[in-house]
Amino acid sequence: MAGYVSNNIVPTDRLYKCLKQMRLRGPDDNGLYENRDASVKVGLVHTRLSILDLDPRSAQPFHFQHYVFSYNGEIYNYLELRAELEDLGYSFRTNGDTEVMAIAWAAWGKDALNKFDGMWAIAVWDAKAEQLTLATDPFGEKPIYYIVGPDNSVFFGSQIDCALTLANIKARPNWQHLKRYLVNGYKSIHKTDDSYVEHVRRLPGNKVMEVSTRGINISPYWKVPDYRPDRTQKRADLVASVRETLISSVAKRMRADVPLAFCMSGGIDSNSIIAIASQHLGMDVCGFTIMNKDGRYDEQKLVDLSSRELDVQNEKIVLQTTNFLPALEAMIKNRHGPVSTISYYTQNFLHKAISDRGYKVAISGTGADELFTGYYDHHLLYLGTNFEEPLTRAHALENWEKYTKPQTRNPLLQDPDKYLRTPGAREHVYYKNTYYADFLRDAWHEPFVETIYCGSLMRNRMLNELFHEAVPVILAEDDKNAMAYSIENRSPFLSRELLEMSMTIPDAELIKDGYAKSILREAMAGLVPDQILYERRKIGFNSSLFEVADIKSDHLRQVILDDSPFYDVVDRGKVEEFLGRDLSLNSDSKFLFNLINAKITVDFMEA
Repeated sequence: MAGYVSNNIVPTDRLYKCLKQMRLRGPDDNGLYENRDASVKVGLVHTRLSILDLDPRSAQPFHFQHYVFSYNGEIYNYLELRAELEDLGYSFRTNGDTEVMAIAWAAWGKDALNKFDGMWAIAVWDAKAEQLTLATDPFGEKPIYYIVGPDNSVFFGSQIDCALTLANIKARPNWQHLKRYLVNGYKSIHKTDDSYVEHVRRLPGNKVMEVSTRGINISPYWKVPDYRPDRTQKRADLVASVRETLISSVAKRMRADVPLAFCMSGGIDSNSIIAIASQHLGMDVCGFTIMNKDGRYDEQKLVDLSSRELDVQNEKIVLQTTNFLPALEAMIKNRHGPVSTISYYTQNFLHKAISDRGYKVAISGTGADELFTGYYDHHLLYLGTNFEEPLTRAHALENWEKYTKPQTRNPLLQDPDKYLRTPGAREHVYYKNTYYADFLRDAWHEPFVETIYCGSLMRNRMLNELFHEAVPVILAEDDKNAMAYSIENRSPFLSRELLEMSMTIPDAELIKDGYAKSILREAMAGLVPDQILYERRKIGFNSSLFEVADIKSDHLRQVILDDSPFYDVVDRGKVEEFLGRDLSLNSDSKFLFNLINAKITVDFMEA
């Protein structure tokens, strides 16, 4: 999806160039709409990845009444909305979600966004009002990048290169954002709307952008639910609600007219979705797994157990150290910026394998940690909870000492009383950032900020991870990696209904007997194998740089140290000295990956 609205005519060949740039996002069909005769000029283009109603009648840009739509994503509850709209007297000529989205907009305007259960990036041209509206889904699963030009012209696209093409400007590095990535790390890069390219901004999730002769207005359309713990409910009732709501979310996200694949690990998140699909919904399931030789991330035994007990197919992808730089350079050019973490370099090969096997949809477990707990600092935040019974904290502390502390590598997360003494301590989020800042030629510092959603220390941290730190990074990488192979990525945990339900769970119920996600684990009893339900080791989707690159190779060293505008900002001598060290520490290898990414990004844009 791409387009523009402007007082000036944009040459049609730029629209056709966008269609070529987006061909992998939508290889099945494409379309173009432009109107040069109105007082405000407009153009919309769309490339289609056919998932629902494969017939050309659902092609886009889609016209209904005086509206023209270009839309990426899926409205999972389209069947329910269709029935509601039919009761209002509307009729349909297609069987997919695009027409439902269009008629819903005609019926309810932007209020339709709060009726949709799905993921979307929507562009709507209202020819009567001469207004362009852009809208993103609540969690920001589908991207919109935009450039504001003279006279409030707006050029936008699902990819950065499309916005650049339509605005007719060359990519230049946004050094503020590159410094943010190098110094504060990936958790900082979605705290603003910046991209890695000057003048290009990202429209975050839960936003409506309205562009007309009156100007540009950006606003949210949905309020993040308040934390309202329901202490009248028994734990068994909370467990039942989680089970029912998650099953409903998964069932809707299985709606497709093409085969679906599953990203499969040895953890509770992906296996909850796989178990619901295979055991509850009776689907044939094929899971795809990255195999790690690094013992910290190896899940082969658990994956094999799950595959066997759930009777699902499993395809394993083995990582290689060959071809690292060419593959990374291609990914950076596709993104117009760095790959956020090593894990998303390796995830690229997972999506390639899914595509090679003929699948067009991949299902992942993104969001479970942020709804139900899962990170090591959540255990410390839990210990900082105001427990109603003193013995409850004593028991929790005993479990933390026994089960969680031995697995926690970050030295800043070793104190069980951390949040009792210093509730605002967040130095672990930008770990070692003062050390990394010293690699820059000029002093640079951007303090940690946190949005206040509620009074619960733990829940507020989780909501910041959900909307600003962890999940937005995952979703951006999911989209870029998947769409590079013409695959749609779906995340069943990212459901407003599931979030609203989880916000009624008292903090004290989220962790039990040292287990994070204790409510989710109990909810999945009888579906997910017990050995996975009660595995204490948290692995996550992680990889090691040593598994994908020969970091001691002369060629890699040369690429890193070659003359470049990068070293106008970064101290080359300190980088060279850093390369001579033992880089086996996890934090150092991650920083090396970031250095490589940032330098290739600058070299690509400045070429």
